Amino acid sequence: MKKKILILTFALIVGSTGLTGCTEEKKAGKSTTEKVDSYTSEMEDTLGGQLSAPSEAVTKAISNTWAVQGNNDIYELKSDGTGKKNDEDLTFECGFDDENNITLLMRIGDDEMLYAISTDETGYGIELTSLDGGEDLYFLPANLEFLEMTDERAEGILGEWSDESGNTYKFDEDKSMEIKGESGKTEGTFSVVQDENGTLLLRIVVSGGSLEYEYTLNEDNTQMDLVSPGTDTVHHWTKNK
Repeated sequence: MKKKILILTFALIVGSTGLTGCTEEKKAGKSTTEKVDSYTSEMEDTLGGQLSAPSEAVTKAISNTWAVQGNNDIYELKSDGTGKKNDEDLTFECGFDDENNITLLMRIGDDEMLYAISTDETGYGIELTSLDGGEDLYFLPANLEFLEMTDERAEGILGEWSDESGNTYKFDEDKSMEIKGESGKTEGTFSVVQDENGTLLLRIVVSGGSLEYEYTLNEDNTQMDLVSPGTDTVHHWTKNK
């Protein structure tokens, strides 16, 4: 239920304000967080029940332990807005501005850093573009190992697959992919990771969202079983010859 609420909240952000989290050239704008969050109250009156405010939903979505690419810094961001950069305490707030940015304001000691948040092609990372002249940051989850497609744990995914409904999925070495079905063709990207428990995960990223599966390949890489984390439904794919 929590995941559905987060998805709905993000849909409200995009539908009500036009926010995408991505602009070609990012610059700081005037905060619109209070205005955006107010849509939640309006939707609660319409739908009933409790919804997370959009700024709170973003805070929850980025709460994780992150490894900064390009250096050895580790950021731990918690859902209560506190965290650490290595051994230093920090606080942070998520919000929105009138330049169509989803924003992250971090405070470490007397220093404040303001960033625009966007997602990356892997579907796991977040890119932080400085809005105050500082250094841009690229975060990947610290508990995931990103696999190259030459790795024996991942290479069997390459090629074209069919599911039980007749849809086809084509995965290329450059981590681009294509889905074909009755509604047409969809292009996207994908990534393969192994988590700290040894679970292999495939994430497919297309315009508008992403799908993640735990996957298991048979010995000759002709059959693949996929399960969405937290569910019991198994999807069976067969490799096309």
